[in-house]
Amino acid sequence: MFTMDFTQNDFDETLQLSKYLKKIDHIDIGYVNLVSDEIFSSQPFFLTVLMGCRLDVLPEELDEIMKVYFLILEYFKNRKHVRTNKISKSHFEKVQERNIKMLHYSEGEPTQKDKAEIYSDNLQNLRSKALWAAVLFRFQRRPVLHKMNEEKRGVILIGIKTFIECFETI
Repeated sequence: MFTMDFTQNDFDETLQLSKYLKKIDHIDIGYVNLVSDEIFSSQPFFLTVLMGCRLDVLPEELDEIMKVYFLILEYFKNRKHVRTNKISKSHFEKVQERNIKMLHYSEGEPTQKDKAEIYSDNLQNLRSKALWAAVLFRFQRRPVLHKMNEEKRGVILIGIKTFIECFETI
């Protein structure tokens, strides 16, 4: 298993993340419409990717995946750089390619321990470790996400990690 070193700030953020998780677990169509409008105006590419997910997953999976994306949005939406800078398709693709290369590189490692070390090194660069931990927790604890095809789940998680890194770097 891979590890991440958490700072006090990461632990402090878990309290706020727990509030966001409670909020997204009780969303209704009004919230979805309001947030969709906000995303369209502030981060249109984010909305494009979110809407594109619906083509690749079952309806119940989409519901859970949308909640994860809403969690990311709740986490980042009050940060000035996120409100004023948009994630572009090229930025997303650049970060995603880096993540995919890391995964391909790790496939060449001889042991699980070596692979885990690569993942741990990569995750240390995340500034939003508490958010990533919450996403992984959700994928482990929500039955629909946990039962998802492993390959599909991996692709979705790479996209989610990519967006987190994009929001951190815009």
